Amino acid sequence: MITFSQNFNNRYTPSFQAYEKTFVMLKPDSFNRKLDEIIMKRIAEKKLDVLKQWEGVAPRKKLEGNYIRHKDKPFFSEWIDFLQSGKIRALLIGGEDAIEAANALKKSVRQDLAPGQKRFNLIHSSDDTASAEREIHNFFDTDA
Repeated sequence: MITFSQNFNNRYTPSFQAYEKTFVMLKPDSFNRKLDEIIMKRIAEKKLDVLKQWEGVAPRKKLEGNYIRHKDKPFFSEWIDFLQSGKIRALLIGGEDAIEAANALKKSVRQDLAPGQKRFNLIHSSDDTASAEREIHNFFDTDA
């Protein structure tokens, strides 16, 4: 998508936004608290496309793969246990600047629906391009 913005000299300069793909996961607490559909509505409101989705109790290996950078931390095993305690919804999301949009969504969901929660914070999204590619490939066995 190309948009134009007007600068102070009344000249138009193009503004390019990148169509990206990213990984988003609704955690078990989003289902336990019946907030999953509210979160999905917020994804749609951000004009993000759900390209693929999977719902259920995730295999431990997939969850460990998504959180591999925390593998040596003391909370890792307990964290994976929590993620396996109920169903999750894994989403391959696409859209204009999807990584930034998904991270803004994650922040607003956590502030609005899980304030002050470190563990039970409802949603995960990839931090950056490298994380998005790794998490998409890990979870959906496909190229990003």
